[in-house]
Amino acid sequence: MKNPVMSFWLSSANQAAGWWMGHAANAVRAQQRAAVNEMTKAVTGAKPKRKRRVKRKAAARR
Repeated sequence: MKNPVMSFWLSSANQAAGWWMGHAANAVRAQQRAAVNEMTKAVTGAKPKRKRRVKRKAAARR
């Protein structure tokens, strides 16, 4: 027998876990980026240049 309350609770728990995992992953990426920038700065003596993102066309995604 299905339990709609349990399904709702698990869906909410999964959504919250996804939110926390996303924020944790972003924090790790930020730390990695900062570490690479510091290493680059120590080796070259200059701050690394930011790379431009290339915009993708909508037709190319299909």
